[in-house]
Amino acid sequence: MSIKKQVINHLLNNSGKLEDGETWVSIAETYGIEAPDEDRAKKDEKYRKKSIGRQAQAWWQSYLNQQEKLELNKQIFVDGKLKYETFKKGPEKAKEFNSENFEIEKITTNPYGGAWFKMKRKEGFYSEEHFDKLREILTKEITPVEYNFNKDYTEKGLFIYGSDKHIGALTKLDSLYKNEYGPEEIKKRLIKLVIKEIETWITIFGYPESLFIMDLGDALDGFNQKTTGGLRGTSNHTLPQQMNNREQHDFYTEVHKELFETIVLKNYAKDIYFIATSNSNHGGDFEYGAMRSLEEWLNVKYPFIKTKINYFPFNHFIYGKHAIIFGHGKDDEDMKHGLPLNLNEKVENYLNNYMKKWLLNLWHAYKLGNTIRKDRYYTNTLEATRIEINKKPR
Repeated sequence: MSIKKQVINHLLNNSGKLEDGETWVSIAETYGIEAPDEDRAKKDEKYRKKSIGRQAQAWWQSYLNQQEKLELNKQIFVDGKLKYETFKKGPEKAKEFNSENFEIEKITTNPYGGAWFKMKRKEGFYSEEHFDKLREILTKEITPVEYNFNKDYTEKGLFIYGSDKHIGALTKLDSLYKNEYGPEEIKKRLIKLVIKEIETWITIFGYPESLFIMDLGDALDGFNQKTTGGLRGTSNHTLPQQMNNREQHDFYTEVHKELFETIVLKNYAKDIYFIATSNSNHGGDFEYGAMRSLEEWLNVKYPFIKTKINYFPFNHFIYGKHAIIFGHGKDDEDMKHGLPLNLNEKVENYLNNYMKKWLLNLWHAYKLGNTIRKDRYYTNTLEATRIEINKKPR
């Protein structure tokens, strides 16, 4: 039997403990452990004892570490004392993980019972720590602007609803749709046409008390050329795109900065708002990060602009006697199809339940994006306006 096994068995016989007056050095000397440097050991007794004692202790510690990883297979006792034991490799323990950081990619069921879940880590598009650092950087680099609105204004609110900008999208040459989604075209739609709409309204009604710039989702075309369903593995559709992920994010913030700079410079309204929802089937968390980045910039440079980035399928806010309920129309996870063009009984019941939950018992307006034409619908409790700046190419 090897010296190592003799040392381990000696300790096993004593229940893994040193006997009274026993030391690691005495055990090493008992079983003939030698120092690694024999010449030095002959000259240096302190070195010899220290090295052989450490060796005996290391063998025992190695045994304990191995024991933790293995599964006890057999033990042999003689006269009530443990003499030998054998171990075998046990099943590997699953690594602990935070389930909130993962989502189900695939479910496989067994006809005889049971199911297997294939999980994948969620894409991390943003973090609060990131926004805290961004705010800190912007605060150092940007001087806040003071806003002095000294014009006569009407007690009206002007609402600009933007939806389905699909920044980064590419319309194929053989597509039935001919909409362009290049940077210049997006700027034309988002800045020139919006400014023209605001100025036309002002010509007719005067300067508004409140100007709401709203984004109803699908502002970005998709992360890694995928919809949110594609990122979850429920869709194999690859989106044709002309901008990568970073370019979509950066262009969204760039073009909206220019829009708000123009609005502030021209004193279009007494109060200015930016309200957005990112719970959409193309943008999802990806555009939430872009919207929040824009929000941080607005809060630092234009602290008088009131902002709110929402992430629920339906959201609302109160304006005067109106409750404005809005959403994209197709969420980022559960809805297989978007809401219908016509406001049917099923949708009305859903929204009525939403209003009951939030006690919205005033006159209500219901706004949704992700549609393909302008129309107005009325029910007993709802007025629905469907507006889209850009028609979807697919």
